[in-house]
Amino acid sequence: MPSENGAAPRHSDAAIDPNAAARQFAQAMSENELYQQTLERYHPFLAYPPERPMVFVKFGGPDKQAEADMQRVAWDWLRQQRQRDRGCDIHVPEVFRVFTRNGITFIIMELLAATAIEDLAKTSDPTWVQNEARYFEMIAKGISLLSRMPVPSGATPGPYTRTRANRLIQHMLFKDQEAPVVYGTIQDLEDHLNKVATLAYKHQPGPPPRVTLEKELVFCYTDFNGGNFMFATGPDGRPRLYIIDFEHASFLPLSFLSYAVWGRKPRGQTSWWIRTKLGDSLPQHNIKVMQRISYLFQISATGLGL
Repeated sequence: MPSENGAAPRHSDAAIDPNAAARQFAQAMSENELYQQTLERYHPFLAYPPERPMVFVKFGGPDKQAEADMQRVAWDWLRQQRQRDRGCDIHVPEVFRVFTRNGITFIIMELLAATAIEDLAKTSDPTWVQNEARYFEMIAKGISLLSRMPVPSGATPGPYTRTRANRLIQHMLFKDQEAPVVYGTIQDLEDHLNKVATLAYKHQPGPPPRVTLEKELVFCYTDFNGGNFMFATGPDGRPRLYIIDFEHASFLPLSFLSYAVWGRKPRGQTSWWIRTKLGDSLPQHNIKVMQRISYLFQISATGLGL
């Protein structure tokens, strides 16, 4: 396939940039052809083109733009981390292209040859058995690394994306895992939570407990589904972790990451290991009141406390 300047890619180019051919394909592919492929599909994703896949495609509503933007931020941060630390084997699939057609937003990204941690856990492969703890340590390290990235200028609570309407927080705290409004500041978010806390504790004597959020935002990756952590073997023979699915990633106070770890009983082996490896490093002072707030969100109207 020709490169941007018209020349065929050299073998050395592929070694330096293994995504070069897929990236060029993504930029040249027909939007209409892809759109037709996705009509009446049950699952909102596919490997494309079907006969000889080169890229992975996710598609859906306007929130897919925010998901793609958060994935790009994470990809760039981990790329920088690997340059600084050659021992870092934590990756995010590269996003090659995003476009919207007929109200559907498409994310075209790197196609992985990797296995989800939940599938590895079902095997008796000796490599997995011997390195199980190491794999889960890598997952915890990846979530922690993402939380330490510099916050982009202009970020507000929620996804870092251009359109304000798409900055709705996707998080398990809220009803249907989506905040009812876009919050302009951390204080706006804290004020809303504390209005709900007042309602949650109205039958108890004394002043209600309050949420006290951290005053800085951090990257919170909070979807601990085992299918979102995939492993491959790198060229050097070491395990390589890919973190996927950034629909529920946002810039939030650290207590929101802590709530994802401590707020609910671990659901599956991956969540349990993340709590074991990462939990003690996270603040827990807001957990109980956030649990009470979340319960009230789930059983109430969407606009509770607004």
